[in-house]
Amino acid sequence: MKKNIISLLVKLAIGLAVIAGIWWLVKCECVKLSDFTPASIRDYIQGFGRLAAFAYIIAYALNTISIVPPIAPLSLTAGLAFGEIWGALFLMTGAMIGTTITFIISRFFGRGFIEKILKGKFRNLDEKLEKNGFMTVLFFRVVPLVPYEVLNYACGLSKIKFKDYLLATFLGLIPGVIVSAFFGGSLGEIKTFKDVFAPKFLVAIGLMAIILAVPAVYQVVKKRRVKSR
Repeated sequence: MKKNIISLLVKLAIGLAVIAGIWWLVKCECVKLSDFTPASIRDYIQGFGRLAAFAYIIAYALNTISIVPPIAPLSLTAGLAFGEIWGALFLMTGAMIGTTITFIISRFFGRGFIEKILKGKFRNLDEKLEKNGFMTVLFFRVVPLVPYEVLNYACGLSKIKFKDYLLATFLGLIPGVIVSAFFGGSLGEIKTFKDVFAPKFLVAIGLMAIILAVPAVYQVVKKRRVKSR
């Protein structure tokens, strides 16, 4: 009981320290949140000239591995900097490289540790993940109930087969990648306030809204099914 209380207090103290640290960095203007917008990231990426695409792919992969923001603005930057088609291609490339490396890191360094902790506990769940790995990963990619980076490492700690993880990740990321690149590309075409009402931008907003609403809709449907039983 005492250990649980001490553990809770330690986690709370760490959490408060992190929040206080972030607040101080922003307050003293050591870090400006405005520096992490798609436009500012685009300008930085395009500064690499011919190596811009390579720089973006590496940046996205490293961002995925580190589990540090700004993964969302970085996703929108693809279409903004390279256009819808090339942006989607570079975004998918960076995402696949990053998710692959995180899976390998997690499995190589953490799998043995998890097996020792399990000792029979939750082994059935682990076995289900091994047998239904493809559908499990595909579902969570399409319905992002679990944070993008967290899922990468969690899969590496499970018994999901690498080929199932890789294929499900690729297929599951396609909708989000296309919408992000399209939305980012439409942002680049906004020059005046009137452009906000352009059909292309309105469609982009609608598609992005659908992608963001999927988890919430799923939760509502799930609760209704549970109540109806």
